[in-house]
Amino acid sequence: MKRSILVVVVLAFLLRVPFLAELPAGFTPDEASFGYDAYSLIKTASDQWGTPFPLVLESFGDFKAPLYTYLTIPSIALFGLTKFAVRLPNAVLGTFSVLTVYLLVNELFTKKKFGLVASFMLAVSPWHIMLSRGAFEANLSSFFMPLGFLLVLKARRNYKLLVLGSLLLGLNLFTYHSARFMTPLLVVLIGILGGKYFSKIPKTKFAFPGLVFLTFMALAFVTFFAGAGSRISERSILVGAAQDAAPKRLDLINRGVPPPIAKAIYNKYTEGTTRFITNFVTYLSPTFLFSRGPLEATYGMIPGQGVLYLFELPFLLAFVLSLIKKEYRQVKIIFLLWVCLGIIPAALSTGVGYAANRAAFMLPAIQIVSSVGAIELWNKVKRFSFAKSIVVFYALFSLFFVFAFGRKYYLTPAIVSEQAMLAGNLEVATWLKLNTSPTEKIIVSRGLSEPQIYVAFAYTLDPKVYQSSSARWNYRAYNVNWVDQIPVYNLGTFVFKNIEQELDLAEAHYVVARPKEFSSPISKVYSFKYSNGEEAVVVAKGKAGYYASN
Repeated sequence: MKRSILVVVVLAFLLRVPFLAELPAGFTPDEASFGYDAYSLIKTASDQWGTPFPLVLESFGDFKAPLYTYLTIPSIALFGLTKFAVRLPNAVLGTFSVLTVYLLVNELFTKKKFGLVASFMLAVSPWHIMLSRGAFEANLSSFFMPLGFLLVLKARRNYKLLVLGSLLLGLNLFTYHSARFMTPLLVVLIGILGGKYFSKIPKTKFAFPGLVFLTFMALAFVTFFAGAGSRISERSILVGAAQDAAPKRLDLINRGVPPPIAKAIYNKYTEGTTRFITNFVTYLSPTFLFSRGPLEATYGMIPGQGVLYLFELPFLLAFVLSLIKKEYRQVKIIFLLWVCLGIIPAALSTGVGYAANRAAFMLPAIQIVSSVGAIELWNKVKRFSFAKSIVVFYALFSLFFVFAFGRKYYLTPAIVSEQAMLAGNLEVATWLKLNTSPTEKIIVSRGLSEPQIYVAFAYTLDPKVYQSSSARWNYRAYNVNWVDQIPVYNLGTFVFKNIEQELDLAEAHYVVARPKEFSSPISKVYSFKYSNGEEAVVVAKGKAGYYASN
């Protein structure tokens, strides 16, 4: 490996792997669930619901894609059930995706500097760094998709790589829900626009690799109807579209437009189309790309930090202008359409908007686009005598943004991240493990968000015990979508419910809740505080605890 790319890969590693347990602050229920499912598979060959070797994880009722959990098994087997072990696979694959991008771009562009610039841009990408440092399954596609693409391209010289490439593209279908729809579209796109790269491979050689990929497609299709589809449908832009279209349709009717025509203009689908176009445009806006970035910090993000650096704006403009040239045009179009495809899942979803995790399929294509634009811009500038001075100045200008992000992300206390990623939940569960008896009754507020998974994680609870309890958590019978929406449910001596202060303190040894859930003074035995000193979660001693200690 050339020394230059080795330096870039080491840089990517240093930005993604150290201090994983501490940064990002907090630990989401999804992260804990991925880890505990892996632990459960190690111990029982089944997930937390007792399903053997699942192709979709029921989790809390949200039916997650399973690949992240399977990738976590080795690190948990090696390091135990810890935050570090759960986050490590994503950080490692995020690092290797930088090397993969280098190899892929060099395979497509004969000028080798393209690959080095693209890998560096991905290595320091704030979007990719933030998504790589948590157990965020949306980021897995940034490794599996380009690596699968790379191996398929290299099959021109080694047919066996075509099978391996098809296998990786098939696995990508199980990284994240949106990948099940976007991966086949991108494969078709590559096949159409990149046909010349495969012309030397006999068509008969595609039969078995095609069968491999179609098998994964069939499995992904089946799991869609095994629960994953409900997760997607409840986040669809069509939810509520009919209600929003109704007053607009009524207004047309009141103005004399015949009802059938008014309905043709304003209905569930026209409203959904409008929403889609509006959402799609927002993900290409300077607001999302360069200034505000994501609106939520749930996935380790920093609201107010663009997913790209501002200095990349001229690179993107240069890329668009470079499409006029014939050189590498087809390859450039592949990456441009890859970016556009990556926006579709986010544009089809409801929510707060600017959801960087839902648009993560754009990675690493958008960084490749940016790097190609940077080189195109350099090719225009280098003819001038002062070119080197401009490059030095712009490099220093760019480093300012990189260091500013690094300072904000690595050195500044992230109170927003702590709150969004529920810092305190796991810490309190760990305190309970160390300071309470297995026979003591502990009531925990449902408002902590799936608190049962934090208990299971912190206690490294025997999965068989958890599975016997989850068998009784029939949330569908309550016509709700999540476990923690059940009014009352149990896990051993833990009871999860809404807090009724006087009643709960009278019958429990300990009561765990957020401070605002206690309306009168309590005997506080432990509290977890955010970095600004604000209390996040408190443990109150109940009367049963007093009786037990007296």
